Amino acid sequence: MKRQFVLADSLMLIRPDSALKILEGMTESDLNSEEEKIDYYLLLVEAKDKNYIKHKSDSLINYVYNAYKNREDNAMKAKVLFFKGRVYHDMEKFEDAALYYKKAETVAKKTKSYRLLGLVYNELGGVSMWLSMYDKAFDYYVDSYNMMLMVNDTATTPYAIRNLGRMRLFQHRYDESLTYYQRAFDMAQMYKKPRIQSDVLYEIALLYDQIQKKDSVLYYMRKSITYNPDIVSTDETSLAIADIYRKAGKTDSALVYIDKCIRSENIFSKTSAYRYLSEISESQHNPTKALEYYKVYSTLKDSILTRSSAEDLTEIIAKYDNERLQNEKTEILLEKTRTMRNLYLVLLISVLLGAATLTAFYIYRKKKEHQLKILRAKTSVYLKQIEANQIQIKENEKWVAEKEKLIRDTNLKLEEKEVQLYKLKQKEDETSRLKIENQKLERIREELNREIDLLAKRKEKITVINAGIESQYSLIDRLRSWKPGDSIMSETEQNQLPDLMDKECNDFATKLRIRYPALKSHDILICCLIKLRISNEYIASLTCCKYESVLTKRFRIKQRMNEKEENLESIINHIS
Repeated sequence: MKRQFVLADSLMLIRPDSALKILEGMTESDLNSEEEKIDYYLLLVEAKDKNYIKHKSDSLINYVYNAYKNREDNAMKAKVLFFKGRVYHDMEKFEDAALYYKKAETVAKKTKSYRLLGLVYNELGGVSMWLSMYDKAFDYYVDSYNMMLMVNDTATTPYAIRNLGRMRLFQHRYDESLTYYQRAFDMAQMYKKPRIQSDVLYEIALLYDQIQKKDSVLYYMRKSITYNPDIVSTDETSLAIADIYRKAGKTDSALVYIDKCIRSENIFSKTSAYRYLSEISESQHNPTKALEYYKVYSTLKDSILTRSSAEDLTEIIAKYDNERLQNEKTEILLEKTRTMRNLYLVLLISVLLGAATLTAFYIYRKKKEHQLKILRAKTSVYLKQIEANQIQIKENEKWVAEKEKLIRDTNLKLEEKEVQLYKLKQKEDETSRLKIENQKLERIREELNREIDLLAKRKEKITVINAGIESQYSLIDRLRSWKPGDSIMSETEQNQLPDLMDKECNDFATKLRIRYPALKSHDILICCLIKLRISNEYIASLTCCKYESVLTKRFRIKQRMNEKEENLESIINHIS
């Protein structure tokens, strides 16, 4: 069952009709748990929405909403709120739709779900357009376009540009409108989206209808139907085509499309259709019929006005915005307090660890210096002993020479010669022993000199390591307290940071490389800076790049991680 959910979800954007077919082929008896039931209802609502099937009941989305409203999964909660707004939109409960769109916007901003934010802004633009708040609608559509660009959504971006052209059309800024329509058409053509091309051509026909260029109207209308014959299936399009035929004096053709709108469930299409019937009857000099149709038109129009008003919707949106701002202000203050407390704690721990490390190295260095001092003292004693032995050797050699000379020059008695020879032998033995001892002392002296050189080199390495540790810890402290105007990171510091983060944060960089082997060295650097809670603006300044580049790199990092529907900060903070 889980496999069918995954398959339907993967087909939702590219083949929503196939996704709906899979879901409709399932029954509630196939669902093994409450969680599967919730997932099934949400996917079914989404599939119907993407297949332009009008929602007539809010029972399914309410079931999903009640399950998610107390959960901490902001990404899914924002999605549920958005589709709750879509359901109420189809049910013509515009106040409720606007309220849930605003709630979806607030929650989606916390998750960086840019595509969902783009869809929310698109729907808010539609609500604002319905209220005739065209400037506000234009701003929402600009936000929607920017969000879709960030996620490179080729299916929705042309529609976002089309909506900008539509707003300029409603404001009678026809040149700007035509420019946006042309951009939307070119983009749809590049991405091979004939349905979008048909929609854009249809709205260009409406533009020329407003400036009363009848030939251009018919040309673009026919071209629109060529790209997508199904475009006439919607009430909105049928109504526009009926109006064009009515203005062109082709009453029979106009009545075909008007009749389709009268049988529609959309009260707005039905209302406009009766107005057109009244005008056609009046032009045919049939005042009785014209009055009859006008009465129906007035009744439907009053029904629409009593359902909701622009002031009510505007008041709801403004009230929600005020409440949201107050809540956000409180959350920011709480988050700031928590951040400062954590920052102080991290700084204290860093200082204590740094002090402990420096103390340990200081003690180790002192111990080695003491050992070196003792060895140097022993070496000095051995050198003095060697010098004394050398002097004694020379004296012995001199004495031996004198005695040999004495033996040769005098006629000593044999006994005296034997005594002298014995003494001579003793002196020679003593001399040999002293030479051997002197050789041993010389070898010991050479070993001590080598050990002295080794200890001196170790002392230099310890000094270098100590300086490196001090500079590394100063790099961490500098990054955490960095502010605009401070020096940026050098290339050496950027290369050192991952190794330092391994020491500081329990092998953070190594774990990151193992878990996500697709990450590049610059991606690791960005993740280390995020781990240190450095903002995107500061990361951009520290690494000498634009703020938009940082956002793009963050998005590519998340793509390489292959983690869906989760905040990049959350992914990084889970690595410990």
